[in-house]
Formats: sequence, C-alpha cells, structure tokens
Amino acid sequence: MEQELEAARQAGVVLVEVPGSAFTALAAAGVRMIFVVLTDGRLVAAPRRQHGENISHAVLANGGPVLAAGEFSVEFHGSEIVVSALNDMSGHYRPGADGLAIAQETFETAEISVRSEAVTSYDWEAS
Repeated sequence: MEQELEAARQAGVVLVEVPGSAFTALAAAGVRMIFVVLTDGRLVAAPRRQHGENISHAVLANGGPVLAAGEFSVEFHGSEIVVSALNDMSGHYRPGADGLAIAQETFETAEISVRSEAVTSYDWEAS
C-alpha cells in the first residue's frame, strides 16, 4: 500500500470532496469515479485513472480505514446531479452491502440523489 500512496503522490493525484466545485467539474466531464466514505463521514472521490495511473481506494483514504468504498457515475438532470451507478467494488476494502447503504446515505446527505436501481453489490465470489 505504501508504494501506491507514494506513486499517487508522485503522479499528483487529485482527490475531491463531495459535494464541491471540483467534484461538480468532474461530474460535468462525465468521469467515472471511485469513492470512499471516511470514518469521519466525509465523502472523497477521484477519477479511476489519473496521470496514467489506476487510483486505488487506499489512496483516497491515505491508507486508513473507511466506512464504505466503491465506484460511481453521475448524470445531470438540469442542475441536479444524480448517481446513475453505484457499487462497492474495492479490492482493498471489500465493504459489502453495509458499505453500500452507508454510501447511498452519504451521497443523499450531500444532496446528491441516488437512483435505487443504480445500486449494485459487487460479486466477489464470481470474480
């Protein structure tokens, strides 16, 4: 994990808090993102790839524990941002269904709607 954190630092990986103007800019660009919900309840996101590097969830949490982790996509409905895809795929954290519920609640607390049909649990058994 230390190698991933160092590679991210050297690559200049940018993390964004949700909600926020940097997040809105990424969302407007249609970027698929990864996220973590930190233990203090903050929602942090980043594009899956930056500067030619795949970004891991551990980088978003600086190697620390999380309440939830996964991937998501958004779309706009007028000025409203809506989560159109949300999963719990994280090789480091593997948060499961509880993490998905926490993620959905955290997005909605940030006033970002989550479509119920958009939420899917990653099947680790099948991979």
